[in-house]
Amino acid sequence: MNQTFNFHRFGLMLKLDLAEKGKNNLGTAALLVGVLLFLMLPVTTSNTYKGLFEGLHYIALFMILFLGSSLYTSSVFTSYASPATGMAALMIPASTIEKFLSALLLNLLFIIPLLLLYLELHYSTLNYANSKLPAGSYKYHPLQNDLIQYICYSYALIQGSIFLGSIYFTKASYIKSAASAIGVYVVVGILQITLANMMTGNFDKVVTFPLTGWQLWNFGKDFKYFQVSYPDTFQPYLYIFPALVLLSLWFITYLRLKEKEI
Repeated sequence: MNQTFNFHRFGLMLKLDLAEKGKNNLGTAALLVGVLLFLMLPVTTSNTYKGLFEGLHYIALFMILFLGSSLYTSSVFTSYASPATGMAALMIPASTIEKFLSALLLNLLFIIPLLLLYLELHYSTLNYANSKLPAGSYKYHPLQNDLIQYICYSYALIQGSIFLGSIYFTKASYIKSAASAIGVYVVVGILQITLANMMTGNFDKVVTFPLTGWQLWNFGKDFKYFQVSYPDTFQPYLYIFPALVLLSLWFITYLRLKEKEI
């Protein structure tokens, strides 16, 4: 089989993937969009602040962060999980790179718009709801920019982890991929909290997450709160590192697919 990249074969491969998975992907997207609208539009119907409506936006965020990024991705390479479907996938007259890029592009075409739709609905509905509230009343609080940045990091890294797991694990790939990703996140989080405690002394409360700064509290008579952020010179690395991890996950996925093709 020719292992060079050809745009014509790549286009045919993309059409094949769309024909096989496009209908199911569109149906899943319609379901997720419907749930997003159901959770996020009620805030526009009230003239007073309601914490429940604001909480629904966080439920929608949880849904889109985990289901939107992983639900599609978990089935990208499931055809290689069984001998019957795997043989059919291997016999497709396209190179490994064409199959890989077609699967990746189709996946990104569905999951990226879902995240963008959530962000657009979040800001537009909360801004509209705030415009209806009386002057001086308590307002709805949209997500801060640093949290949006962290959500985008997480969304991308979840996609990369599940993308790799869909070809790496032959059985229960979604469960095993999710468990592995959560396990790595927990270990890194514990190491970061431990490091923060060791470097800052005995604070009553320390809150930090991977790729974020530290928040420190001392309670009691002399209440103290400190926020330790990364220096400005270090900020570019916070953009580069997640991108490198994502590219590494994609590359390992490609190598695994290449092994399957041999």
